[in-house]
Amino acid sequence: MDAKIAEKQGDSGLLALIGNTPTISVLRDLYPKADVRIKLESFNPGGSIKDRVAHKIIHDAESRRLITPGDELVEATSGNTGIGIAWIGRLKGYRVTIITHDKISQEKLALLKFHGANVIIMSSETPADSEDHYVKAARRYASQKGRFFCDQFYNQSNIEAHYHSTAPELWLQGGRNADIVICGVGSGGTLVGLNRYFRERGSRTKFVVADPHGSLYHSYFSGSTYMPSSWQVEGIGSNFIPGILNKEVADEVYSVNDAESFSAYGLIRRKYALDIGLSSGAVVSTAMKILEREPDKKIMCISPDSGERYLSKLQQD
Repeated sequence: MDAKIAEKQGDSGLLALIGNTPTISVLRDLYPKADVRIKLESFNPGGSIKDRVAHKIIHDAESRRLITPGDELVEATSGNTGIGIAWIGRLKGYRVTIITHDKISQEKLALLKFHGANVIIMSSETPADSEDHYVKAARRYASQKGRFFCDQFYNQSNIEAHYHSTAPELWLQGGRNADIVICGVGSGGTLVGLNRYFRERGSRTKFVVADPHGSLYHSYFSGSTYMPSSWQVEGIGSNFIPGILNKEVADEVYSVNDAESFSAYGLIRRKYALDIGLSSGAVVSTAMKILEREPDKKIMCISPDSGERYLSKLQQD
């Protein structure tokens, strides 16, 4: 979120630093005809793109008088949205409970607890239609008085956060002339917000989704048969379709396996000393697949967080 927006919302100090994240060029040595830039969302004060979403959800709920300090904020998340809600909620005087699953990295779990959140861990293998699925468990937990379900998968504030902050930043950083924008899809807010902003300005930029092998999104966007399996990359992919997502926002989708994500992450770290996360590895892997076929494209990549949040998994790999 840029400084003007933050000022309008009455924010100061740390909250005013959310947004205005930089971009950096990569892969020029491997693809000299291409222009590939990564937007580094790890530069947000809470370390991920989800600071934007957490801030917007809390601000909008306060504006609608749905919450007041002392209430309990509840969210279902693979980690980063929870971390954003935890630190912003604590700063604003809220209690926070995060419902997550056992795929979460040790580092993100530690950060949630560091920021004072109560954490409940569910199984990542639970079917989406089960009452024990982590999203349904969070909704059930939040049903008691004094608790507010942030509900990133169905909350329009998620989209608005990216429409009003991530998208205009990316547009001015080269997105207006980009052939392709690549991002992963977790809740879908980033993709929907970016797509809406670009399309309203007449952009013909193609929006490409990098999806973990085994996730439902590849089948959802491409119309293919869903073949579920587990994957290690956090924050992107799903076994259910969020309410804020629609098929029209993706022009193409690439299925990326864990090995490809880890490999691309390692390439960026070794060649450029750049700390990106594993979902960013999936995004970079997708960019490289495209450039093997079309080597002269201008591509903007969204990097949601840093590799610091996955060191335990990276060391195992």
